[in-house]
Amino acid sequence: MSISIKNVTRRFGNFVALDNVSLEIQTGELVALLGPSGSGKTTLLRIIAGLDAPDSGSVHFDHEETSNLSVRERNVGFVFQHYALFRHMTVFENIAFGLRVRPRRSRPSEKEIRKRVEDLLKLVQLEWAGGRFPSQLSGGQRQRIALARALAVEPRVLLLDEPFGALDAHVREELRRWLRRLHDEMHITGVFVTHDQEEALEVANRVVVLNGGHIEQVGTPEELYHHPASPFVYNFLGNVNLFHGRVRNGKVYVRETQIAVDGNDGNDSNHNELNGSQDQPAMVYVRPHLLDIHTKPHGRNSFPAVVTHINAAGPKVKVELTSGWGDPVQVELDHERFRELGIERDAHVFLSARENRVFVYNI
Repeated sequence: MSISIKNVTRRFGNFVALDNVSLEIQTGELVALLGPSGSGKTTLLRIIAGLDAPDSGSVHFDHEETSNLSVRERNVGFVFQHYALFRHMTVFENIAFGLRVRPRRSRPSEKEIRKRVEDLLKLVQLEWAGGRFPSQLSGGQRQRIALARALAVEPRVLLLDEPFGALDAHVREELRRWLRRLHDEMHITGVFVTHDQEEALEVANRVVVLNGGHIEQVGTPEELYHHPASPFVYNFLGNVNLFHGRVRNGKVYVRETQIAVDGNDGNDSNHNELNGSQDQPAMVYVRPHLLDIHTKPHGRNSFPAVVTHINAAGPKVKVELTSGWGDPVQVELDHERFRELGIERDAHVFLSARENRVFVYNI
């Protein structure tokens, strides 16, 4: 089922949670609403579900306007961050609850309910847990039961609010992969809220980045990560080094070091912006894995730095440095390159960027 959100605005007193937001979600997509606290992502999810109403604008399911539909009539499955399971009910009864409370004319038979619950327990890989109580399960298992309960009523849309936020890192990672596989099998339209950029980029077909009640950018994980449309998106999606500079006659300088922009994101509009700027402040954004370390000056675009810390644990070597003008810098190297360099703490080195993104500030 497709979802069309048209010019939705929602205020809470003087606070504008959503400001004229429009978004199209295609049938079968799994879309992440990503942003910091207060960006409007949970408010938007609740409006889609019918748990809240917009001050203006509309939500359409398959071109049907939903303002007059109750939560039950919208037929959405909602999974909360803290499971919201009934503690006094067994896992089986938790999953069956939404089916048992249906009006008699639409309620499945007991045999049908049992089969559906058993099928869902198998789907979430917890066939053995039907007779247990939620308190006897781990956090990750309880979240899978909450998802099974949401799917039991065969919803048209599955909505998840920070579904893995209460779990530890290892369990979150495992459940992210599991949710991705589950969605690929079921092809149900899904929308989930998260503030975890790694979670959004790993699980979703498309990501919607919200900030201050506005949509900053919508795109695939690859599009957002490699072609961010704004400083906020670049800074929010992964680690990044920020350098304060200036644009002079189409060239970018950080202090007196000229920064090459040839690899600038493949974004022609960015080059046009630079060429049209005479002497304006700019921010240069470079991801840690796109910086190279050299033991000698490396062309006119390299700049000096001093190594302050090295962490070689993990798949990448993380090197912290201080630039010649005093800014902290982070670089990520593969282990082979790190061994070739042979650098240690307090080493004087030179840095160059393989790729960067420059945003000019008009004043």
